[in-house]
Amino acid sequence: MPFNKIGDLPPTTKNLPRKAKEIFMAAFNNAHKQHPDDEARVNQIAWAAVKRQYKHSVDGQWVAKEAKVDITIHKGNYKEAMSDNDRRQLLQGAVTASLAIGNNEVGPFLRDVYATEVVYEIGSKMFKMAYVIDAKGKVVFGEAERVKAETVYTPIQEKVEAKINELTLLASERQDNGEVQQSINNLLEIIEKEDLDEKTAGPLLLEADEVIAECEKAAVVKTEEGEQYPQSAYAYTPDEKPESWKLRLWENPSKGITKNQLQKVAAYLSPGGYRGDKVVILKESLPVVKQRIRAEFRKLGIDDGAIPKWVRETDETRSKIQESCEIDIQEVTKEGIAKGIVPIRIISPGFNTSKGRYYSEQAIKDAAVLFDGAKMYADHPTETEEKEKPERSIRDWVATLHETKVSKAGNAVGIAHINAGWLKEKIQSLFELGDLQHLGTSINAVGKGTSQTIEGHKTTLVEGLVRSTFQSVDFVTEAGAGGQAGLRESAIDSVVDADLIDLATLREARPDLVEAIEATIRDQIQTEVKKKMDAEARITELEGQNEELTTENSTLKEEKVQREKEKAKEEAQTAIKDAVDKAELPDLAKTKLIEAHKDDESAEGIDEFIKTEVEYIAALSEKGEIKNLGPAPEKKNKEKTKRNSRKGSKLWG
Repeated sequence: MPFNKIGDLPPTTKNLPRKAKEIFMAAFNNAHKQHPDDEARVNQIAWAAVKRQYKHSVDGQWVAKEAKVDITIHKGNYKEAMSDNDRRQLLQGAVTASLAIGNNEVGPFLRDVYATEVVYEIGSKMFKMAYVIDAKGKVVFGEAERVKAETVYTPIQEKVEAKINELTLLASERQDNGEVQQSINNLLEIIEKEDLDEKTAGPLLLEADEVIAECEKAAVVKTEEGEQYPQSAYAYTPDEKPESWKLRLWENPSKGITKNQLQKVAAYLSPGGYRGDKVVILKESLPVVKQRIRAEFRKLGIDDGAIPKWVRETDETRSKIQESCEIDIQEVTKEGIAKGIVPIRIISPGFNTSKGRYYSEQAIKDAAVLFDGAKMYADHPTETEEKEKPERSIRDWVATLHETKVSKAGNAVGIAHINAGWLKEKIQSLFELGDLQHLGTSINAVGKGTSQTIEGHKTTLVEGLVRSTFQSVDFVTEAGAGGQAGLRESAIDSVVDADLIDLATLREARPDLVEAIEATIRDQIQTEVKKKMDAEARITELEGQNEELTTENSTLKEEKVQREKEKAKEEAQTAIKDAVDKAELPDLAKTKLIEAHKDDESAEGIDEFIKTEVEYIAALSEKGEIKNLGPAPEKKNKEKTKRNSRKGSKLWG
């Protein structure tokens, strides 16, 4: 049966490297589709796929084989198809022309032709060279590489099996590739033939090489819901294997990235997942994945406050940053300086000089927007000047920045319109002396970012710049071509005195902070309301339980009384029956007497009823003799006896 994960592989593979295990599993699963009832053959194909790329070392360990060129000599004659001859002749001519060797007796001579490479010989030396044939038949070669020829005698059937294994592995990596599967099927059809020879297998093997070459040139895609998506369509792509790609950012190939799809992706990272379905990302990869999703939200013009909280970073920090750039001398002209026009580079993407910060594309876009129309000053203010005069001095205002944009090179750039005559003269002088590179510009801004590891460096990824009350682009004398001129953590009191700040100023300077405070208060109110509602619900629940218990208690009491009555009645009926059975009365009289007292709940007075009945029956007898009734009733009971006699006479109708 097919394997779903590496841990399910048979024990015989336990010593294989992980990559070799992946090869075994992919080859096994694909071969199983072709030979579902022949597990031995499937295993053979899977191991052949492993052995094609791995071998046993001297110490018995599985190691990857070294790359080499095999010049294969097969038994028997092989007459190539015309298309193969055409290819060989075209490549022979192209190699000869590209090398332009005067002495044709030494070569070059083609030794072997593969789908993407040729091996040729010059004198006694052999070389390998990659090639591409375009649609017009033009041949383009890569760099030549010296190789050593080896002669290997390979049975044709084994060669076909090896090619099937190679295609099978490729099929596991490339989804929905019909050409790969068709090539596999073609080779599977001939491999069972007893008279298999190179004449039959040759064209199919060459065809397989061409399919492999085309697949290697084509981009790897993942198929979802019948559509194909490239690696760039996913937020999480830990490797080149499509099955590991997660969190698709594209809604579909035609629409690309949309707000709805990004919200869906963010939901997958929430505690409850998207419709209950969660996506698990490695902890160390999660910050990068979230940053990618946030960046895509921002590219769509969505404010940070509208970005789902599941992809926000809890450790996002804000820092006051000062990054400097050299003025691009190549773009400065003498005529422009005379008019007070100087093109400048505001900030560049990627690492700064110290690699302490990494500026994202979004940060560069933000700079191009934020600094349009910004005032430019001579030098950055000191900390004291920031506190005492945050609005800056008019005496230090020397230029205004216009036409800011992101250049083709990816930098934030703009045009400085200089208004200070002394600065024009200085720039003109530096330009004429060739020292303009010593003058630079530096931004004064607030950036937001997170700590990440990029290209092996622990750094702060600046995801964007935010509008602040003190932002500017200033002329400085220490430029670092994008390097960091200075960095200070930014607190609100470095912008304005915290004792004097009002809500309007805070909302303008830090709208995100205001939103965070308001959100916290809303959460607290909701929590308290929920607690109150839960308490009220609990009280209602307990009251209902109390009423239920009270009703249950009353019912139990009634049931107890009823059971006691039934028990007393049962005992009374037993006593009545026993007393009647012992009396010397006819059976019919006994039956009628028991029936008359069937509802009595007490046996009290039954003896008197029996005596009355006995007397009544005796009075009706001719003898008038009463037997077995003991002494006669007392005089005081005579009247009662008469009444009972009348009741007894009623029993007899």
